[in-house]
Amino acid sequence: MVQSSASNTAPNTTFSTQHTRLILELLPFKEQDQFQEWLASEHVRGSWLEFQQDFLSANADILEPDKAKTAQAAKEAIGSRTPNYLLYHPDKTGWSEQDHHVRFIVQVVTDNMLKGSVWSENDFRKRGLEITKAVYEVLSYLRASQIKAEQPPPGYKA
Repeated sequence: MVQSSASNTAPNTTFSTQHTRLILELLPFKEQDQFQEWLASEHVRGSWLEFQQDFLSANADILEPDKAKTAQAAKEAIGSRTPNYLLYHPDKTGWSEQDHHVRFIVQVVTDNMLKGSVWSENDFRKRGLEITKAVYEVLSYLRASQIKAEQPPPGYKA
């Protein structure tokens, strides 16, 4: 698997400071450094690398699916323990862009619930849709940060 250097680091904080502040309001982190550390942790990184390899590498220009529908599908998948999204290596033949986004959200939320690092099962029962929407925003942030980091600098015309 070949990865760009941009995919091996946390997003460019210069680019995404405002987006980070917005996400910090959705997640239980007090400081931007905590958020950046979490992004680079095993609780997010593995799911991000899988998303990049299985979807983003061939579909970078595809728009993100509807946030409300995707977050709701992720909440339902977690609640019903849908195997397609929870298996270690699911067969992704025929998956839509929404399926890949749901998989990322489900994996991040369940990994963090299992390890008790960000959310508990009780948190999810009370605020499941809010949590899945927040993780959707994390994925949007990662995508935007990667695209920005991989773009060449602007050209100047004399």
